[in-house]
Amino acid sequence: MYSFLYSCLIYLAIPLILLRLLKRSIKEEGYRRSIKERFGSFRSERPGEMVWIHSVSAGETIAAAPLVQRLLDLGYPCLVTNLTPTGRDRTRELLGDSVENCYAPYDTPGAVRRFLDNNRPRLLVTIDTELWPNILAACALRGIPTALVNGRMAARSAAGYARFPLTRPMLQSMALVAVQTEPHAERFRELGADETKILVTGSIKFDGDYTPGHEDRLARARELTAGRPVLLGASTHEGEEQALLDSLPALEGILPNVLLILAPRHTHRTDQVRKQCQSSGFQPCCLSETTKLENADRVLILDVMGQLESYFPVTRVAFIGGSLIPVGGHNLLEAVRARAGVIMGPHLDNVEDITRQFIDRGAMRVVDNSVELGEEIMGLMLDEDGLSCMVNAAGSVLDDNRGSIDRNVELIVKILEVE
Repeated sequence: MYSFLYSCLIYLAIPLILLRLLKRSIKEEGYRRSIKERFGSFRSERPGEMVWIHSVSAGETIAAAPLVQRLLDLGYPCLVTNLTPTGRDRTRELLGDSVENCYAPYDTPGAVRRFLDNNRPRLLVTIDTELWPNILAACALRGIPTALVNGRMAARSAAGYARFPLTRPMLQSMALVAVQTEPHAERFRELGADETKILVTGSIKFDGDYTPGHEDRLARARELTAGRPVLLGASTHEGEEQALLDSLPALEGILPNVLLILAPRHTHRTDQVRKQCQSSGFQPCCLSETTKLENADRVLILDVMGQLESYFPVTRVAFIGGSLIPVGGHNLLEAVRARAGVIMGPHLDNVEDITRQFIDRGAMRVVDNSVELGEEIMGLMLDEDGLSCMVNAAGSVLDDNRGSIDRNVELIVKILEVE
């Protein structure tokens, strides 16, 4: 009954979803491509052999790429699906032709049936918290095992899932629920997942490495920044760039050659960010149009996807976006790996367990508002000893948490061997 009602709602929502795709495609052309794949049309060249890995967007894909590579090295062909063009672009960049790649089917019975008929995956591995009732139910009916890897369940999300009647059967159908921390495990237990299938394996993001082409991109970053003290706003959202711009005049008074690099989470906001800079009295340069920065240039906008990780190593202090406004925060581990000092705002729901370890060990700073952000930026940019201590503590946290990919690959292989 509930499954039927859910499917009806999904079918009714399809026209609205397609309109949303059309609207988003005005700014991001990728949303209008390969629409048929979203209805299950993709056909694998190796049906019946593939491990189906689902990672929604760019962040999940970057985290999952080393895990996928390990499975490939072990001889398991993989089909990687995404929901966003940025996720798809990252899959191609990181894994190339070594995997098959397409958009995931919408969670309608017809699209799911068509996709499974065409591809017959041996196993579905979904990254983070991508739980779709019809996909999981159809896999269960066909005897296709399903696994959640790098699972997380924020308290707010758990409250929503608890009200959804399909949550319990959906979770009970899964062969593996591998989660990042014990609090996440407890929430999955409370939602009805099989206790014997829940394992705490840590976050695969701690095992991340630089993507192909990093050295070339880093060389260009070093050439552009030329040893200047760099403040980086990473994965920023509307409102956060302004807070960073507001901190720049005071920094200029003490560090005359300081450079602010802004990397908006969504590059289609570049024009908006450019206008903000101009309104604040700065004439920004965009990476796509820049071959050299002059000493008088104060702001560089990273308007090209896939560049951010190569600018962390030239950064003194990085503010990680989505945290000063209620988005939930983005991944700080790339900045930590590059030994940049990390500052985030108070909204950390998406990364709460990761950031808690860093906060407890004095390995990052958390601020409540833009005024505090300016003060922390000033303090860390000028206090080399304090910054060094914080960066060293962050490196220790990173080292202590490595090994999750090995644990998850071992569990996935066990499922495949039993299958």
